[in-house]
Amino acid sequence: MVFTSVILPLSFLQIFDFFYSKNTPQIVPFRLRDTISNGKPLIVSDEFGWYDLGPYFNGESRYGKKYFFVKTDKNGFRVDHLKNEEKLKKSFREDKILFIGDSFTFGVGLNWEETFVGILNKDFNLNAINAGVNSYSPTVYKYKLRNLIKKGLIDSNQKIVIGLDISDVFDESTRWTEYKGRPANIEKVQKLKNLPLTDQINKKNNFTNHKILKKSNFYNKNNFKLTYQIYYGLENFVKNYIDDIQVRNNDRSKFTYKEWSLIEDKYYPLGIEEGLKKIKENLMQISELVADNNNDLYLLIYPWPAQLAYENSFNWEKYTKNLCIEINCTGVINAFPYFEAYKKNRRNWQKELYIKGDMHFNKKGNYFLAEIIASQFEKE
Repeated sequence: MVFTSVILPLSFLQIFDFFYSKNTPQIVPFRLRDTISNGKPLIVSDEFGWYDLGPYFNGESRYGKKYFFVKTDKNGFRVDHLKNEEKLKKSFREDKILFIGDSFTFGVGLNWEETFVGILNKDFNLNAINAGVNSYSPTVYKYKLRNLIKKGLIDSNQKIVIGLDISDVFDESTRWTEYKGRPANIEKVQKLKNLPLTDQINKKNNFTNHKILKKSNFYNKNNFKLTYQIYYGLENFVKNYIDDIQVRNNDRSKFTYKEWSLIEDKYYPLGIEEGLKKIKENLMQISELVADNNNDLYLLIYPWPAQLAYENSFNWEKYTKNLCIEINCTGVINAFPYFEAYKKNRRNWQKELYIKGDMHFNKKGNYFLAEIIASQFEKE
């Protein structure tokens, strides 16, 4: 009876769901609306995996379910979307600080005035340029800074701050290499170098066949829309309670508190140690590059939730300080002690400083970071 009372309702639900789904082709479960923009691309890319922000974009971007405004200038730098073109015509030569980094610097999920670069401009009267792009790391910073200097967009009176992110080890190990004079995706370059043309065609055909097979699978979200919504609704409900724990155990930040042999496969193909070496080599070349242009070079470091939640076996602060000495950088802006002090006095520190279910800072976390950066430059 128990079996029947469970199976019969489920069977009726599946039958109803199937016919409902077939008769409502216009309904797409959990589909998010398209972003609104001026028609310019936010991202420009090439066939080898390199990408950058496109010029003159003005509109929305989306991070997960969150929409936020993004505006870029003629050089593809993120600028204040609330200011008109006349107010944005200030030359880069007049600005004092260029911030280059990944999604933390770009300010993913946040409007300009909520990012630490925007806050430095708005609340601390620092002329700061946002050259951050999602998932960038030192291999790409080197290429981008070289081009900016070559174009005369960085003058000798400007400071350069590199946001050296915890995830840079992962990105240097798994994502970025150099190919034909510019950054490229490691996997794409390996395929080009190692696979004969026939193998590439076979692999492409296998991938296409797999997609067709997957699409032809009867039990999919197009045939059972209600079931799909119920399942993912329950999953999202559960995730609301475990998201913060999941973020702390993200593979990209595990190397500071996990034994490397247990996670080395996640950092394929180079591995953690080679990723760290690659960061050093690229920063050494960056240091020489900016020194020739008479720029002061700073390294900015800040914690992910995991680095505050767990006892670290690899000291990212010490590594960065030693790195700064070796490459002869001007200094390290170390936000770790300030965030650790904040955590000691706040039970809900993760919810207060980070986007829910994410490793990036929210508005408050960005403001806190901006205060730390501003105080560093006030001392000089």
